[in-house]
Amino acid sequence: MGLIDASTVAIDSTKLEAYEKSVSKKNINQDGRSADWGVKSDTNGNPVKWFGYKLHAVCEVSSGLPLAIHITPASTHDREAVDVLPKKCRENIKHKPNYYVMDAAYDGREIYELIHKEYHAQAIIPLNRRNAKQPQAGFCSAGYRMVYWGSSNGKNKFRCPHILRKCDCPCGSAWCSESNYGLVVKTSVKQDPRLFTVPHRGTKNWNKLYNLRTFSERCFARFKENLGLETGLKLGKYDKVTAHAYLCAITMYAAVIAVNQQYQNEEKLAV
Repeated sequence: MGLIDASTVAIDSTKLEAYEKSVSKKNINQDGRSADWGVKSDTNGNPVKWFGYKLHAVCEVSSGLPLAIHITPASTHDREAVDVLPKKCRENIKHKPNYYVMDAAYDGREIYELIHKEYHAQAIIPLNRRNAKQPQAGFCSAGYRMVYWGSSNGKNKFRCPHILRKCDCPCGSAWCSESNYGLVVKTSVKQDPRLFTVPHRGTKNWNKLYNLRTFSERCFARFKENLGLETGLKLGKYDKVTAHAYLCAITMYAAVIAVNQQYQNEEKLAV
């Protein structure tokens, strides 16, 4: 029906509070299916603690529809779900996503390598400030930072800052290269999928892709506010929570399909 593009998808998670009786951490059944305690930062960076589960999802950014969902106990780290979600997404749709957008909680070398090698796509994730500084292409022989100059075929290109008038090098461009074009440095995703992304981290195109991550929040709002996922968890237990989440997803698709068909019928009548 043309409702899903899936060239860019967002991965994120949201808390689901269970209304079953909470238990202390030492008495929680560590079977990977029982509700437990989790902590997640809100939009202002403040920690939020709850007892229950997490809903992890791959969301298509143009429609805000979920392409794959996964329920885990609340204490499960977001990065652990990345081993499951892209695989489910690949099984559910024919399209091949080019970009997987995630927030800084997913920043880890293993995730970049998984997305690059297994799914032949690019992970768009901001660096976790606690783990690393913003990557650069390096410096020229005179100690000036190279200037980003576009990307092509999985490689980012950087040029001499003196030639591009970003600095006044006392040695001129000849210090690094005899060419009038100046020194050129290329970085490849294959070198380090985390540090050398295409598009280059921090550029306009990279930021444009990362801003699409907000569609996952809209998807979760539909689950919880419009379809009553969280209020329906009074039933408790992993299997019932999972079934409820899938029923909400089915309802979401049914609503979108119905509205789309009605819109198409109205267009036909207008003609």
